[in-house]
Amino acid sequence: MQPEHHDPAALIPLLIFISPIVILNIVIAKRKGRSPVLFGLFSLIPFVGFYLSIHLASLMDQSTNDKIDQILHLLEARR
Repeated sequence: MQPEHHDPAALIPLLIFISPIVILNIVIAKRKGRSPVLFGLFSLIPFVGFYLSIHLASLMDQSTNDKIDQILHLLEARR
């Protein structure tokens, strides 16, 4: 019995399919104030990237969180 030969070129369609999701998740993670490296690496796992995209999209932007904190700080300072 001879061992099966696996061609690394077979991964090219998978990488073409996954790379836009990885880039999208990195950009969204930066905007949401999360670790882009961590989300980029986890997005390389098939089907996990789709879940992470939905999860990241549901989070509030970091700039919005900062603005809300400023407003709350101003309201507390007036008391």
